[in-house]
Amino acid sequence: MSNQYDKILKEGIGEYFLSLSKIHLGIEVASSEELKDKLQTTLEREADFLRKITTPQGEQMIVQLEFQTTNEQGMAERMQLYFAILQQKYKLPVRQFVIYVGSKPPKMRTRLKPEEIFTGFELLDLRQVSYTQWLESEIPEEVLLAVLGDFRQTDALQVLKQIISKLIKLIDDPGTLQKYIRQLAILARLRNLTIETEQTLEYMGLTYDIEKDAFYQKGVKKGKQEEKLELTIGLLKSGKMTLQEIAYLTKITVEEVQKIADQIK
Repeated sequence: MSNQYDKILKEGIGEYFLSLSKIHLGIEVASSEELKDKLQTTLEREADFLRKITTPQGEQMIVQLEFQTTNEQGMAERMQLYFAILQQKYKLPVRQFVIYVGSKPPKMRTRLKPEEIFTGFELLDLRQVSYTQWLESEIPEEVLLAVLGDFRQTDALQVLKQIISKLIKLIDDPGTLQKYIRQLAILARLRNLTIETEQTLEYMGLTYDIEKDAFYQKGVKKGKQEEKLELTIGLLKSGKMTLQEIAYLTKITVEEVQKIADQIK
């Protein structure tokens, strides 16, 4: 997800988490506590022994061995974390073994309880949720989600008009309203509604210069770079022009053309 979209959605989720949880996630919340700890994506220690092997039958797998001299209480949880990382990286079956060499009898758990094992996640597709459910909210952050919902047979311009009208009703401060209008314009891009959003804002007498938006400018720049790359690759593959000629036409350096040429060989 783009950082811009991610920022808007993460900033707003705290405002409508309770209603989202109850209505769409099926979880009743009596109280909640924010956990600010960052999730670590790497382990502090390496596996003791790790190999990719092939059996006589041609089956490939990852084999991990861990040597333990003590009864580590969290060993099963640690091995599950190893397992997830190995699966993600190698996309192969994983066999894990703990080789115990301690002096006392081993008492470590070797299996996790069913509720401790990751078997998948539940998916909520906002495109399948009627936009009217979000529009009925009294929370601006939740109203914004209407642009990501299912419009059913309603015209996009009409939906955008309803969203903006609701935001105007909920927000008195002009500066704050501009903030939410900006966020709406950004989220609308996820549904390819940039033009419709501009048209609706103009029709309703609201101003938002999308071309001055930093994210918009970044997208335009990225688009131009991609066009240059595609043109350069096409000219290189044609084999009819020198590197210098391609550099002149695409307005990039000869060194950049050479780098692209090396990558497509």
